[in-house]
Amino acid sequence: MATFPCRFGRRCGSLSLFFMMCVKEILRLGRNYEFPRPKRCLREGCGSSRIWGHGFVERNFDECDESIPLRKWRCDDCGCVYTIRPLGYWPRHHTPIHIILACLCHWLTQGSWDRTPGPSRECQYHWRRALARNIKAHLGMNFPGTLVEGFFELIHDFRVPVFRSD
Repeated sequence: MATFPCRFGRRCGSLSLFFMMCVKEILRLGRNYEFPRPKRCLREGCGSSRIWGHGFVERNFDECDESIPLRKWRCDDCGCVYTIRPLGYWPRHHTPIHIILACLCHWLTQGSWDRTPGPSRECQYHWRRALARNIKAHLGMNFPGTLVEGFFELIHDFRVPVFRSD
């Protein structure tokens, strides 16, 4: 998470807010899409209702051939920046969560990567490797379950199972 100094002398960050939105509809309407605006700042200790538009950021998603604009908002009091993202995608990922899970399940059950059109073999390998690393780091070296069980356990702990910090 990116951080920067704010008015209260504490560090503020950039947060992703997830909403039910149709990626193809956003692509069709572009910046004219009615993006939801946060009612209050979610930063602990702030809670301000002075949330203003802060421009757009271009993001790429697997089902679109071109990048789509996503709205950003900024709290006028603490400086926290919110980026709107479609529900079903993790930050820093352009593949839907259900596709990532399907690829990991295919690898576990078939012993090979899914070769149907979709995510590359390299992406699937990175997800599996990151998942194994996150299970060891957050659930312990002796986690008794499978990778899929670890996937859901990490989600239950509010973690992105395939997050890579490198």
